[in-house]
Amino acid sequence: MHTRMIGTYVAAMVAGTLSPAAHAEGPMVTHGWPCYTGPDGTFSDQSRMPLLADLSKARLVWTSEHADLGYGKTTSGGGHVYGARSRPSGSCSLIVAGGLVIVAYFTPKNSVIADDVILALDAGTGKTRWKQVYTGKGYNRGARKHPSYGPTPAAADGKVFHLGSSGRIYCVELATGMPLWESDLGDFRKHYQAIAAKMEQTEDIKDGLIRAPDYKSMRMTVRPLIAIDGVLMVPTDSPGLFAFDAAGGKELWMLDGASRTPSPAKVNGRTYALCTGGDRNMRLVEPKTGKVLWTEPIGVRFATTHGFIVADGRAFLPYSKTPTTAAWDTAPVAAFALSETGAKLLWQSKEEAHSETYYAYRDGVLYANIPDKRVKAFKADDGTVLSDLDVSGSMSLHGHLHLWGDRLVIVGDDCHESLGHTCYYQSCTPGARDLKLSGLPLAPRTFKPYHGVGGYECWMRPAFADGFVFTRSVNVETGKGAILCWDLRAKPD
Repeated sequence: MHTRMIGTYVAAMVAGTLSPAAHAEGPMVTHGWPCYTGPDGTFSDQSRMPLLADLSKARLVWTSEHADLGYGKTTSGGGHVYGARSRPSGSCSLIVAGGLVIVAYFTPKNSVIADDVILALDAGTGKTRWKQVYTGKGYNRGARKHPSYGPTPAAADGKVFHLGSSGRIYCVELATGMPLWESDLGDFRKHYQAIAAKMEQTEDIKDGLIRAPDYKSMRMTVRPLIAIDGVLMVPTDSPGLFAFDAAGGKELWMLDGASRTPSPAKVNGRTYALCTGGDRNMRLVEPKTGKVLWTEPIGVRFATTHGFIVADGRAFLPYSKTPTTAAWDTAPVAAFALSETGAKLLWQSKEEAHSETYYAYRDGVLYANIPDKRVKAFKADDGTVLSDLDVSGSMSLHGHLHLWGDRLVIVGDDCHESLGHTCYYQSCTPGARDLKLSGLPLAPRTFKPYHGVGGYECWMRPAFADGFVFTRSVNVETGKGAILCWDLRAKPD
């Protein structure tokens, strides 16, 4: 393990000190979406701001274009629809922290070598606040249908954490982008170096290491990062979950089989990490030591990036008493009460949910998308169905649920948007009872010449804060990547 504290580098671009409450040229953004699962791991924001009933009336506030920010995946049984000069850059979702919109990516230099980049924009204006470039430290990880790279960064305690394309973790200061430390992720860096050494460096940047001789041994690292109680957690398909001291970058422990992004779990006033993965177990883990307090079989092998939620001392996830055997696992939605000695099953839904079911949680209500294209709201205490909304034609299997402002918002099929499908944002009526679709959806693709960048193993989720949603796109006329900001507020200032 090699950890290096860095104090001599300067961020590639710093536009002044951070002051999220002072946006003279644009709206004020004070809340955040600091990691893939939102402020508290439940895909729910904290503002409760009233939103438009008809999201098709949302206003585009700003567009920020960047020559080196490209697309996430190219194909899904067809060709891509990007500009000729566009390039693969990883399928990272956006986060918002400290008044900044943050995206991390790689910029291919040739078929093998790339720069790793962390970019921060002012959330109110879209202007670049800083851009940290790690020149030549990354690898061109390509794209195609199943991209082998796209971990979403995380922000916590005044820092931003990002897993670079070469298996190296970067930590920078949130306010300025100044590098603070770097650390290797296990032996991933050496592993990728060995693969890259077998490749010829050509000017063709389209496929990169995804076409490498050892592609099947890439051990994909597309899971989002999360910081829990001062510990940075980085999940991998193999061997499992790595944990680092967020302050200095020292590797603390590694947990075999825990391949999905953990959730913060508060039990008896202490914060733990609830971990799951391909081994069909959930485990309660002490963040700083890696001590496993208990292991509970759940019978389901998760197919999603993040297939569960923890809130109010409960875990919500698909559960089967016996191990499922289908290629795409299904099981009833279940709720467990968590303690430091184990997990107690509280209730299960009558119908089965897909292992790709997505959830959101707020105020004692669990929202879940069910495989027959329905959204159900369950009372967290006993599983009572409060709403059963038919969304056929409005949501695919890959639809995501977000609690933005005062509404539940359905995010459509963003993983196939690169092929002409339309990713949309459909609002539902406020409240958990008697849910109904509200108005028309916002479809960012209709704002030409921008197309969504697409994701797959790690869907490219938007980020939301204080009534604004931030999305990734590509300008098909110029090939430049873009981040767009939309105003969803019912009563804008």
